[in-house]
Amino acid sequence: MKIIIIDDSKMMLTMAEKLLYENLYRIEIETFKNPVEALERIRKSNVDLVITDLIMKEMNGIEVVKEIKGNKKLEHIKVLIVTSIMDYDTLMKCYEYGASDYILKPFNKNELIARVRNALREISLQKKLAGRLEDINYQHEKLKEANEKLKVTQSALIQKEQLAGIGQLAAGVAHEMNNPLGFIISNFNMLNQYVEIFLKLMNKYDDLELEDENIKKFKLENDYDFIIDDFSELLSDTNSGLARLKDIVKSLKGFSRINDFKELTEFDINEGIRETLIITKNEYKYIADVETNFAEIPKIQAFGGEINQVFLNLIVNGVYAIKKMVDKADKENKDVERGKITIKTSEISDYVVIEFTDNGCGMKKEVLTKIFNPFYTTKPIGTGTGLGLSISYDVITNKHNGRIEVDSIVDVGTTFTIYLPKYQKKTND
Repeated sequence: MKIIIIDDSKMMLTMAEKLLYENLYRIEIETFKNPVEALERIRKSNVDLVITDLIMKEMNGIEVVKEIKGNKKLEHIKVLIVTSIMDYDTLMKCYEYGASDYILKPFNKNELIARVRNALREISLQKKLAGRLEDINYQHEKLKEANEKLKVTQSALIQKEQLAGIGQLAAGVAHEMNNPLGFIISNFNMLNQYVEIFLKLMNKYDDLELEDENIKKFKLENDYDFIIDDFSELLSDTNSGLARLKDIVKSLKGFSRINDFKELTEFDINEGIRETLIITKNEYKYIADVETNFAEIPKIQAFGGEINQVFLNLIVNGVYAIKKMVDKADKENKDVERGKITIKTSEISDYVVIEFTDNGCGMKKEVLTKIFNPFYTTKPIGTGTGLGLSISYDVITNKHNGRIEVDSIVDVGTTFTIYLPKYQKKTND
């Protein structure tokens, strides 16, 4: 324990120092006749206890107490007042400013040792208590951190199970749709051929000009010429619709590959984006155009299902940012152009690079520092979990050893850039 004694009497300093060293252990004592010098030393040293005379020339004991207790860095120091005057009001002032106890002068050996020992015991107990509190606070922070990680992990597992369940359901639906769709497409192709033959026959019949008045009347009443002209367009539109439906079923099956959530497989980034765009078309078709710029990039080793989920999150977030911009313009009665999302792929060294750019509302710098934090969301309460980007970050950085970067300007737009290694150097769980 470090003790400083202040007294303008050299004899009293020597006597007090001698008595304390003879009767107490594990202490270090410094003595000062000048309280100003003593305070300077106290500010620079790790002092536990100050024993100061009440009446001194340069500065009295009350002022010493005020200086110590008025400094937040020193307020933990215990102060004992040494006085030869039993003035109740003066002692009350000392206690009011923070003194712990007093010692009568001239010293009574037993009283001096007892009061100093008691003060040192309190200091020791306070240090132990402070240490315990520090340990408790540390453990509390560790528990908070573990709890947050548990909440994130739990939410991520729930979402993953939900995705797997939805994927399994979607795969089943796609499979069930695929069979009747195959029949319909096959039958339609045959029907198309039959219609072509029928139309050729009708043209030959018309060329003969053998119609009687009843047939002419029937044609006129049923708009025969329009029907003949409309046949080709109807067949073309139906064929386009069936082709679109076939693409949707194919994308649904591809997007919901269950095994791609469980193990590393060869994954085509460009195809994954195409599948995701078909699945999310209903999200963006009324509010934004999507432009793709795909480079010829190699397939990579990846958990394809989870990478597709990242793509879905970024597309949906881009749509939300554009919608927010449109809503803001509507409120301000301003004209706003249709939104645009641009998706670009490229290859740099051992990585494939995917850029998602939108011309939405953008984000402030303080938001950019938090967007990958679990449960952080800029969406209204009840419309966002705050886990989409957090899980995306985990999928890209931890499960695929890649990185994801974001650049954004308010009222201009946002770009997310993903770097994925072509090959995984270690097995991911």
